[in-house]
Amino acid sequence: MRYSIIEGHDTPYAEVMTEKEFFDDYEELSLSLLRFEEKVRHCKADIFERSVHGSLSVPSEERGELSGRFYMDDQRLLFITENDSIKDILNTVFSHRAVEMTTTSQALFAFLDALVRDEGDYIDDFEEALNDKESQMLEDVNAIPEGFEHYMQKTRKSLLRVNRYYEQMADMAELLAESPEGVIDQKARRLYRFLSGRMDRLSKDALNLRAYSSQIYDMYQSRINIRQNKVMQFLTVITTIFMPLTLITGWYGMNFKNMPEIDWQYGYISVIGFSLLLIVVEYIIFKKKKWM
Repeated sequence: MRYSIIEGHDTPYAEVMTEKEFFDDYEELSLSLLRFEEKVRHCKADIFERSVHGSLSVPSEERGELSGRFYMDDQRLLFITENDSIKDILNTVFSHRAVEMTTTSQALFAFLDALVRDEGDYIDDFEEALNDKESQMLEDVNAIPEGFEHYMQKTRKSLLRVNRYYEQMADMAELLAESPEGVIDQKARRLYRFLSGRMDRLSKDALNLRAYSSQIYDMYQSRINIRQNKVMQFLTVITTIFMPLTLITGWYGMNFKNMPEIDWQYGYISVIGFSLLLIVVEYIIFKKKKWM
């Protein structure tokens, strides 16, 4: 699908197409540097004397797949992709025309601006979700939220991926901002500097949230350790209480002939009373030391 960058003019224009359509319609372009045989994995731009070649990859399971390649010169901005996400963004860009466009480099900025427009809200959603998890941890010191560890691992991986994406976008925008004027016009260079600064801020936000998630995960690990320590402390107290009783049982279980308590009329009751007294004394000691 083709879009006129300047309304009422055939050129310059932007167009989105599949790889097959590109090879059919633009066979004259020598674009070996686009490397169609390789899978798109990064956001990058390679700047030449009169053209820019690049690729786009948005790593998001939640927001849908977006990947493709692009070619730009002073007359045309071509997007080569196999999915509809880029077409949807271009439809929005050219239907609203929120950014004034007179060149292909300005049109590319308008596309990239629309691509990352909601990234601030996306990062805010991460922060809000992490705040909720922390609040759940603080509401009950003995509670561990269900599925917490899986959620935190997934969140940390997602933040790592989006931070990598933001860094690539910032580097690409910075490269475009510093490109020769024959490729990128003066106004577009200023716009790309603005975009680079925004992506740098988003990258820092993602890194800060990843550090925040690490702190929450450390809190979770501390909670696990505290719970395990309490269980071990309880088992230790129970073992300590019954250890003297085990000694008494083993001692009188030897059944030597000259043990006077065996033939004593009140021997059995005395051992029971002494055992109960011993348990009470141990309980009082453990309570005073706050072991129970």
